[in-house]
Order: sequence, then C-alpha cells, then structure tokens
Amino acid sequence: MGVFFQSATSNAFRIVQVAFIAISAALAYSYVASARDGELRKSCTSLCTMAPDYAGEDRMAPDFELTTTRGSRFRLADQRGKTVLLVFWNTACDACKKQMPALRQLASTLSEEPRFQLLTVAVDESAAEVVSVLEQHTGSKDPFAVALDPDAKVVTGRYGTKMYPETWLIDPAGKIRLRFDGPRDWSSPIAMDVLRGLSRDESCPMTIESMVARGPGARICQEIMP
Repeated sequence: MGVFFQSATSNAFRIVQVAFIAISAALAYSYVASARDGELRKSCTSLCTMAPDYAGEDRMAPDFELTTTRGSRFRLADQRGKTVLLVFWNTACDACKKQMPALRQLASTLSEEPRFQLLTVAVDESAAEVVSVLEQHTGSKDPFAVALDPDAKVVTGRYGTKMYPETWLIDPAGKIRLRFDGPRDWSSPIAMDVLRGLSRDESCPMTIESMVARGPGARICQEIMP
C-alpha cells in the first residue's frame, strides 16, 4: 500500500511538473507574440493610416538632375544617405495647392533634421507662375525646394506620373519605398512617424502593389482600413 501511494504521489507530482512547464511555455510564447505584435503595430499603424498606394523595397529610384527655382541644380544621386520626399505637382492642380501649407510646415520641421530632403517638382513651363502660386498658397515665394520639369521628362518619362499630386518616398539607399497618390497631410505627426521610421530602417514589413497588401503588416492595414 505504501509503495502504491508513493508511486501515485510521484506520478501526480510529475503531472503537475509537466502542466507547470506547459503553462509557463504558453505564457512565454504569449508574451513574445504580444511583444512582436506591439512592435508590428508601432511600425505599421502610422503608415497604414497614411494609406500608401505602393510600398516596396526592390526598386531603385530613377536618377535625375533638374534646376530649381532658386537657380541651383538638384541631383537625386547626391542625396544618398538621406530620406527623400519627392512631390510631383502642377499649378493647375487644386489638390496640389491645398497641401502646400502642410508642405511648408513639413519643410520647416525637416530643416532641423539634415537626414531628410524635401523636393517638389512642378511640370510647368513658367517659373514665374510657379513662384506666384507658391506665394499665394503659402505666403512665401520660397517655402520649400521646387525643381522645374516643364517637359515632364522626369515626372512622366522616368516615374510614370500623370496625375497630381503624387508623392514618392526614397530611402537612404536610393530605393523607392512608398508612393502616395493624391494629397496627404504632410505636416501631421503621423507623417513624421512614417518618415522617421523609414530613415531608421524601421518601416512596416509590408508590400503594396496594384492595391494588394502583402506581408506581416498587411493585417494591420486591414484592421485600420477594412
């Protein structure tokens, strides 16, 4: 009887041990999974809220060189090491004009952060008209860098843009990471989260092509914008 009792007690103890180990493992896995989900949401929530039309990391941005309204030359290849925000627009585009105050505010913010470069490219023939529109909608003739591409050889010829405004984000390695069709509030904290995440290589692990999102971050976007 004593031997049987000891054996039963030993078996019960082993069962408790196994159960404890299983519960501990489950809790540890749950903690790790929760932490990973938290990191994913941190890197993806702002980006998904901005609703990009393209996201990827396997396309190099076509290089170009254009003259700005300041009279200087801008070459994209010279910006390696910086996160570049390219905004394509024209003076006939009402949506372009509406986002100009936000771009001016963004330019002011980025002026204190040398790892970023903002360039807008106007597909207009008249530099005077471009400057006039800038002054009318931002209160300044020179609120941010503007390059001129009157024949759209860069905007349409190299980037394929035909509708405005269109914004491209290029990472420090010169790769196209994001594209936004239409206006966005580039002065918002959410926009800065996206820019800073890209500059630190902490962007959301997700690709978007032909309006289809793939990758771990896709479900975050689906939750935010079902």
